[in-house]
Amino acid sequence: MVASHTAVASTAWVDDSIYVPIRSSANPAGRILHRGIKSGTRIEFLGFDGDWAKIRYKDIEGYIGKQYLSQSPTAEIMLERANQASEEAKAEAAKLRTQLAELKGEHEALSEQSSELKNALSSRSEELEQLQDVASDPIRLDQANRRLNEELSLLRSELDQVKGENVMLRNNNTSQQWITGVGILLLGLVAGMIMRSRSGRRRNSGWAN
Repeated sequence: MVASHTAVASTAWVDDSIYVPIRSSANPAGRILHRGIKSGTRIEFLGFDGDWAKIRYKDIEGYIGKQYLSQSPTAEIMLERANQASEEAKAEAAKLRTQLAELKGEHEALSEQSSELKNALSSRSEELEQLQDVASDPIRLDQANRRLNEELSLLRSELDQVKGENVMLRNNNTSQQWITGVGILLLGLVAGMIMRSRSGRRRNSGWAN
């Protein structure tokens, strides 16, 4: 019986990285100027000489087999460039997302301000309508003026009464505290009358406009 051995299979790749020597002449026996440049290295092409290509790498001029020369980058370089472009695109996308979020925030803030302004405008419009209704009703204006005149007459009567009481109190030298109290009361009534009078004038002025 012949013993058989089963090998365990696994995945692998062939390494495509090679190192090409640079020679001093277009000949496989030419002196080696550089032990080897890696595949994918960028060089300056100077022309063909048979099956050889004259190149310049850094400060070295020499020859390599033209089969190693390609006018496009290697797959590894192209993959590296694609990965770099992908990273740049991701960074740009993240930046755009941030800007979009900021714009959404500004839009929401502006919408809220617009709503507040609309509410304020609506409230002012209602107040204006009320003022227009009052100004367009002369009967109500006349009644308001009469009421203010009556209040003013009442205040004047109260003031005259207080003045009379004040005169009587002044004749009584033993009632200094009463005089002081009445004087304070008098000042309060006068101030109230003036304030009411001014308030009435303002109302009349506002209705007139």
